[in-house]
Amino acid sequence: MESIDPLRLEGCLLGLACGNALGLPYENLWPAEAIVERTQGRVRGWDPKEKDLAWDDDTAQAVLIARMLAEGPLTVEGVGRRLLRWKLENGRGIKTLVSRVLDDVEGDVPVEEASQEAFERLGRNWSATNAALVRSIPVALRHFDDTATLVEQTGVAVRATHWNPLCVWSATAFNLGLTTILRDEPLHLQTLAETVRSHGAPDSVCDAVNASRAPLSVFLLDGKAKAYTLKAMQVGLWALLQPQPKVEELLESLILEGGDTGTNAAVAGAALGGRVGTSGLGSRWIAALHDPEAITESAQRLGRGQVQ
Repeated sequence: MESIDPLRLEGCLLGLACGNALGLPYENLWPAEAIVERTQGRVRGWDPKEKDLAWDDDTAQAVLIARMLAEGPLTVEGVGRRLLRWKLENGRGIKTLVSRVLDDVEGDVPVEEASQEAFERLGRNWSATNAALVRSIPVALRHFDDTATLVEQTGVAVRATHWNPLCVWSATAFNLGLTTILRDEPLHLQTLAETVRSHGAPDSVCDAVNASRAPLSVFLLDGKAKAYTLKAMQVGLWALLQPQPKVEELLESLILEGGDTGTNAAVAGAALGGRVGTSGLGSRWIAALHDPEAITESAQRLGRGQVQ
């Protein structure tokens, strides 16, 4: 088995949490100009009170999946039941689709059935939201050297609440791109698109992968479908491709584009943190997180494959 610098694994999860905290205050501001006006074009930190609050849903679900992966392979039923426990214990920031699926699970509907029924009720477009992409990122850290398992386990992590194929394959594409960078290999979007297509990804996902080298403005992050899963995937791939991974500057520019700023910055933060490691995130940001030690420990256990 290959190995990856543990500080880059930690950087990925901590970067996710930092991006989430950084973008969270601006999620409900629209249009993007309102963010620029409020911040005077500078987004370099977050409210100190955040340190005493439970993690937002993006960070909480990613840590949950990291902990489950360290225990063993994921199952759809297991992920759904663990998410339900989180929802009942705290559930801060839980998104509508996730909440609806877990409500059915709480009513003793099997997780797979609840997720499929939500997809059928909402349809392909309304159910193509981004929460499951962020949640599945730890799969890339655990299975960076095993493409088949990464594809399978990413699908499991996503399908617990997001049965939509667009959600499954956008998450898979980002995770495959992330593992390419973690292995210090060049990321070629055409190759990535061909790889996910060979595993069953629809054309819309492959086309979006190929378009991910565009400037941020092309992604229309502040548009009507701001929580669209393909936009989150493109943001993550964009962050992986930036020639100079200056974390603060890149996350700031992303947040100033508006849209689902908390989730988009979480995905980009994971990408950038995986590139630069913990030292590239800076001790100031890490110290301002809620329980950064728990996030670090979750990443370390993923790297070891340790079972408690």
